[in-house]
Amino acid sequence: MTSHPSRPLRARSLAEKRQRRADILRAAEDLWAATSYADLSMNQVAGAARLAKGTLYLYFDTKEELFLALVDAHLDAWIDRAAALLEERRPRTPAQVADVLLEAGQEATALRRLLVLFGTVLERRVRPQLLQEFRQRLGRRLEGLLALMPLERELAQRALSHLYALSVGWQHLSEQPDIWEASSAVPLPAAGGLDALDRPQDRLGLNAEEYRLAVRAVFERLTRVPQPV
Repeated sequence: MTSHPSRPLRARSLAEKRQRRADILRAAEDLWAATSYADLSMNQVAGAARLAKGTLYLYFDTKEELFLALVDAHLDAWIDRAAALLEERRPRTPAQVADVLLEAGQEATALRRLLVLFGTVLERRVRPQLLQEFRQRLGRRLEGLLALMPLERELAQRALSHLYALSVGWQHLSEQPDIWEASSAVPLPAAGGLDALDRPQDRLGLNAEEYRLAVRAVFERLTRVPQPV
């Protein structure tokens, strides 16, 4: 096998450093598509990015920090997309808001997989200070998104929390078919994430329309004006 030469030890300009960081993230994500997180090593990432391992550690101290950066980048992309659609569509009802946010996430399978990883692995292993900085930055970005939603701020926050829970839960379910083996006679879904939800029906009976209906129902229920007792 022909080996690729490593790049120079250090990127000198800010643009070079940003490009190298982006190359590292892309290499890690490409590897993760075919390798489980547990089996993926920093050595593999360095090789895929054509870097010396020491150079990789100039950018990320641990695999967890690298993947937290991936979560951050994908959340940025989703928030930008959702904000642009909210400004363009100007939804008025909770169901319309749900439809806009769902549309923003149509190509976000990687983000949903990363959020499952965040909740099950990264959140427990990333340095507390780094995790706090990530949460603070995410909070600032979400403030702009909340301001574009035609809902009271508290309701908009709750709606986004439920969207997160539904998305991650659906993704996690699609990746863990074995949990149904002992209790269900229904044929089990193949792993592969919410891409399966783009098909008319996956093997568990869960499909894209059911997921959308669930999100719309939550948004409408949360924002319904309570009836006097």
